[in-house]
Amino acid sequence: MRALWSKRWFKILSVFMLILIVLFLFRNKILRGMGNYLVAVDPLEKTEMCFVLGGNSYERGISAIKVFEQFPDQQFATTGGNYPYQILCLDTMMFEAELTKHWMVSQGIPATQIDTLTSAHSTMDESHEILQFCQQRGIKKITIISSSFHMRRVRWVFEEKFEEAGIQIIFHGAAAVDYDQNNWWQNEEGLIMANNEFVKLLYYLVKY
Repeated sequence: MRALWSKRWFKILSVFMLILIVLFLFRNKILRGMGNYLVAVDPLEKTEMCFVLGGNSYERGISAIKVFEQFPDQQFATTGGNYPYQILCLDTMMFEAELTKHWMVSQGIPATQIDTLTSAHSTMDESHEILQFCQQRGIKKITIISSSFHMRRVRWVFEEKFEEAGIQIIFHGAAAVDYDQNNWWQNEEGLIMANNEFVKLLYYLVKY
């Protein structure tokens, strides 16, 4: 054994195996910590305008409805200039922003309390569109709703430019409907979501 330990390849292999054992024993805590890192949210409070980002109209719409139930006079704006192509099966076309608004109105939010912004095709586009909207109307405090696992990246995109503009943001995460966020690795949808977000974080870090 002493002769083996003196060999460099055996030391490297031993350390590698030890790391694998530690990762396996603490895998749940590590994976849960990765998910918690993505969920970078703030305590909810009423603001001048609540923006519901495009992407998952049902999930984020549910979150907006819960905000409305807590703050019935809250003003909203939905974003998203992409078309969810599944809607074509109903022989109609709607922007993501329009679909989110449709869902919110169907659940009791007055249409008069919801604006739609339909020029953005990415989170970065949405940040520019929303900033322009706020500056044109003198809005100084807003809420941003997106899926919970998106919030770390959303903060990266929004925080600096809005802080420079003197606009405060409350980041509010919409809970996932397809998987348990505390055990996301046990569900295919959770695995896809977490993987996509870490890839996008890297992409945004390199690009912007």
